[in-house]
Amino acid sequence: MQKKLAVILAFLLLSMQAPAQGPDKAVLEEAFMQRLSLYEPTGEQPQPDSLQRVDRNLYVMDKGCYETESVRRQAYFTRSWKGYAPVHDASLPAETVTTLLSGFTGKTRYTVQLRQRRYNYATQEVELPLATLLEFCLSDPTFKPYVGIESQEGDTIKASLFLVSPALGYCHTFNFTIPKALLDRNTGTMTAEAYTFTPIHNLAR
Repeated sequence: MQKKLAVILAFLLLSMQAPAQGPDKAVLEEAFMQRLSLYEPTGEQPQPDSLQRVDRNLYVMDKGCYETESVRRQAYFTRSWKGYAPVHDASLPAETVTTLLSGFTGKTRYTVQLRQRRYNYATQEVELPLATLLEFCLSDPTFKPYVGIESQEGDTIKASLFLVSPALGYCHTFNFTIPKALLDRNTGTMTAEAYTFTPIHNLAR
């Protein structure tokens, strides 16, 4: 499964070197970062539904996969008398990261050093709250989040967030590197590389 995810990532990287299709890709990429810098977060988060119990106090919302079974639209929750809360547990790193990157950031205050890799090898960097980045990306309801855990070796977790919009024909991809130590607390900084406006048909089927 990880091999299939690596193949998808390779196609995404190659697509950045292909000629722009439709509206000029560089213009779209620059507009994405401009809108992100101006975005004012509301603090609202997605609401879980259709939860299924997978352990004594662990529930999953699973909306299916994208391209491979290991890239899924899902999030995990625990339950208390107050209701359901996004899982945040260092002993469940894959479940915690999957939930975070799906937009369920809960009470965390993580920041992300984001580097956007643009058409023709240009880049732009910005640092912002993870919750703001995800809320901005999910503010367009046509984009649905799918997360794949690439590796959990050593002191870091590598995960990819695919924001897929069949209606627009694009996918935004964010490749995250997250120190495992962050999962022991609610603050800290992770890094991510963004590839925006990749045509969906550039991905392997």
